[in-house]
Amino acid sequence: MSSTLRNGHGHRAYRRAQAALKRRTRDESLPCSWCGELIDTGLPDTDPRAFTADHPDALANGGRLAGQQLAPMHRACNARKSNHVDPEIWPAS
Repeated sequence: MSSTLRNGHGHRAYRRAQAALKRRTRDESLPCSWCGELIDTGLPDTDPRAFTADHPDALANGGRLAGQQLAPMHRACNARKSNHVDPEIWPAS
């Protein structure tokens, strides 16, 4: 599956969006959308605290590779989130 995602439709658009988000995270000091801590965009990609771009609608749950509003996350936070959906909190009535 990963090779088809890497070579499939929307891959270049995703890479451009990911690079733009990484620059914005660096320039604006955006926090991780999962844990709220700052992300060091200079860390190597293999570091657990490195930058990754999260898809709100996981690819495994039918989300699209490109066209989603990506969120900055640490690699470890993104792994913990996995393909889970953020819980919806409804106000008490």
